[in-house]
Amino acid sequence: MFGQNNKPLIQSFLVFTVLFSGVIALTLWYDFSQIDLGGLLFLTAFLCCLFIAKNIFDLSRSAETSDELKRSVAMDLAITGEQLYLQLYKNSPVPYLIIDREGHIKSANIAGVRMLGVTQDKVKGINIFSYLQCDGLEHLDLLIEKYRNGVAVSDEMVQIKRSDHREAWSLLSLFGFTDVLGERIGLMTLVDITRQKKAEDAKSEFVSLASHQLRTPIAGMKWSAELLLVDKPESLTDRQHKYINRLLISIKRMAVLVDDFLRVSRFELGTFQAEYKTVSLTELFEDIMSEQTLRVEQKKLAVKTFYDETIDMMVTDPNLMRMIVTNLYSNAVKYTREKGTIHLGFSRKDDSVVITVADNGMGIPAEDQDEIFTKLFRASNAVRNVPDGTGLGLYIVREAVSVLKGQISFTTTENIGTTFEVILPLEFPETAAEKAAD
Repeated sequence: MFGQNNKPLIQSFLVFTVLFSGVIALTLWYDFSQIDLGGLLFLTAFLCCLFIAKNIFDLSRSAETSDELKRSVAMDLAITGEQLYLQLYKNSPVPYLIIDREGHIKSANIAGVRMLGVTQDKVKGINIFSYLQCDGLEHLDLLIEKYRNGVAVSDEMVQIKRSDHREAWSLLSLFGFTDVLGERIGLMTLVDITRQKKAEDAKSEFVSLASHQLRTPIAGMKWSAELLLVDKPESLTDRQHKYINRLLISIKRMAVLVDDFLRVSRFELGTFQAEYKTVSLTELFEDIMSEQTLRVEQKKLAVKTFYDETIDMMVTDPNLMRMIVTNLYSNAVKYTREKGTIHLGFSRKDDSVVITVADNGMGIPAEDQDEIFTKLFRASNAVRNVPDGTGLGLYIVREAVSVLKGQISFTTTENIGTTFEVILPLEFPETAAEKAAD
């Protein structure tokens, strides 16, 4: 406060010093004994009244000027705000449409006119709903019904049926309000996502093509190598048998890698839809364990299972469930040292099933734990001790758990072991049937 008033204080002090010094000098120089005290007091009172009146005048004038300034600024802001709103509405890169309750366009900005592929003089009166297309006609009817019932619509993907037949996609948002005349109208935004949609379609088409084109030659190589072992195997030398076995191992690794990349692509595109069926968890777990039997026996691992018999049958996606358990169990087998122990099983917890896979293997270093579910990431000790790996397994597990609306967590200590726990919503076949009937 004193810093802000420093200059005025110094000036006031200097004026006071000069004036008071003048008064003292005048007192010393002039003899005031003959002065009329009454007249002097009257003059002093007059000057004080004049000074007070002047201050009141200045304060009143300052207040009046301040009020005028406020009114002027408020008026300028009001005008500027209205103009700013109109400019934003008119020139915004986001298409804005104002429609009536039936969907007829009352006003559209420049971007909105361009989005529909019409001219400004023809846009009024168009029924915007006739220019929209969803995956299903029922879905579009649902959006219209929501709007007419006063329910806001947000980020719905729709296709725009332009008159020039150019492909156009947008995210539609729509909410209703009442204008100054009391009429119920709506504000619609159409965020252009045409480029993103085309890119996603291209990726999806590539994944679909790759699923067939990449697997076919791998299957052909595997079949040819197996034929070499079947067709007069006695004619092959031990070295040739060794080479063929190496070839089969490499082909298997390539097939796993291709499958993992295709799964990752489907997850990232959002095209992986869960297909729920009744699944026997015990049979699923036993089947997955049988696939790893050879490796378990080679490493002399002890596998201990625990199955909750009360939840053997549940409704879930068998493919996603297989991805989850297979990746976790195969990782436990891979990273557990010889003669180690693996615990595998499932149990019930409230309205969820808990899948647990625990090992006493190498564990995960503390500095790597935050990134363990990251795509293409492998823990430093895993890279050092087990070079064979893609870094996609746990990423796929996390995505599969997410699709099934579950949760995954782990506890680990380096050189002691790791425990993964997956919690999934539990739904019994009878419950699913009742919901379908409703």
